[in-house]
Amino acid sequence: MQILLNGIIVGGIYALIALGFNLIFSSTRFFHVLYGVLALLGAYFTYTFMEYGWNFFAAIPVAALLASLLGVASWQFLYKPLVDRKASSLVLMVTSFGALIVVQNLIALIWKNNTKSISITDTIKPAYEFLGLNITFNQLVILAVSIVLMVLLELFLKKTKYGLAIRAIGDNAELTTVLGLHTNRITLLVFFIGTFLSAVSASLIALEIGARPTHGLHYFFLKAVIASIIGGIGSMRGALIGGLLLGVVENIGIYYLGGSWQEVVAFSLLTLFLLFKPQGLVNQMQLAK
Repeated sequence: MQILLNGIIVGGIYALIALGFNLIFSSTRFFHVLYGVLALLGAYFTYTFMEYGWNFFAAIPVAALLASLLGVASWQFLYKPLVDRKASSLVLMVTSFGALIVVQNLIALIWKNNTKSISITDTIKPAYEFLGLNITFNQLVILAVSIVLMVLLELFLKKTKYGLAIRAIGDNAELTTVLGLHTNRITLLVFFIGTFLSAVSASLIALEIGARPTHGLHYFFLKAVIASIIGGIGSMRGALIGGLLLGVVENIGIYYLGGSWQEVVAFSLLTLFLLFKPQGLVNQMQLAK
């Protein structure tokens, strides 16, 4: 049960990352590789604000906001000119990967290569015990923030006009025009929300493992892709299920095999799904489901 609890907590972060990734993918239909390093910037911004004396809960939304603005800029100034010229998804993905390398090196230049640690409190708080299970204060924060953001995203997508447009744009861009909304504005909103979710996730992960320049590709983009494929690429429900499943399976693997096997377990799970259920657990290529 302790392994399951730890897996659900980690899986909640993976689910947030996958939700943001799927949100963008479902609207643009290409792999936004830069997504991972923009998420990482959220963690570094949080770290920087806290170095200047900010409280964690004040720093994390402002940091995510700044990262989200960069996400919006990536669409408007990097991808959109290529899309207007009818560039293929492969060209967009290669361009995105190149941008990731540039930003990753800028992070290393500005913040150096050593791990930057983030802590909510100055002192280490003892773990809480509930029904024989132990949970730390950081884990409670991670769990609470993940649940709140997931609920808010669900309400936004299902209860608002813009949410309806976001759910529709990937399958029928003309529908947004019928609703009186500009397609490009909706895409900008998608990049803003998706990057915000990933940036918050990166700051939450940094509470546990810190932040390094290479985490953008390793922890955020790849985890988002694995969780999305497991759950069903393009499906919001699938992203949630895939993230939770990935977190639980990884923690089981760590318990029995050791931490060095974490990535092996993750990619083994991905391989099994690609071989036997490539469509994912939720076979929906749309946000409407």
